[in-house]
Amino acid sequence: MKKVILAITATTILGLGAVLIFGQKMGGERFGFGPKGFGGPHFERLFEKLNLTEEQKTQVKQIIEDSKTRVKPLMESLRANHEQMEKLGKDGVYNEEQVTQLAAAQADTMKQLIIEKEKTKAQIFAVLTPEQRAQAEQMKEQFKERFKERFKRGFGRGQGFGPGPGFGPGEE
Repeated sequence: MKKVILAITATTILGLGAVLIFGQKMGGERFGFGPKGFGGPHFERLFEKLNLTEEQKTQVKQIIEDSKTRVKPLMESLRANHEQMEKLGKDGVYNEEQVTQLAAAQADTMKQLIIEKEKTKAQIFAVLTPEQRAQAEQMKEQFKERFKERFKRGFGRGQGFGPGPGFGPGEE
């Protein structure tokens, strides 16, 4: 039972941490990949691998720019909400009403971000040919596999996430 609770807690913390890290990267002029945001070397390589036409590249870049303007205030809201949550409880007092309000606001913002992500993805996939869509899905699966491998290896630092051996009861 303790392992299940620890796993759920770790997953929640990692998920929230990823969102906050993503939000911090989007805070200034950046949004996504590369030092100057979208359109950097990662996207150019993606465009090449998918063999996008110039017209497709222009359309995708416009979709991303439009999405960026809608996502930026949501990310700012997440950041502000996170800062408010950080302040809670530091005085030794638990305020359930405040926590509930902030959690509800956070959930609503996350819902809006998910909707925006799916909307943007659909708009981009609408620009692609059926062959490009299939190739994009294949590339996504390859990325997932590489991520799993890096996660298992600890992202090159020799350590993975999680408590490690000897953490649970009866483990050495």
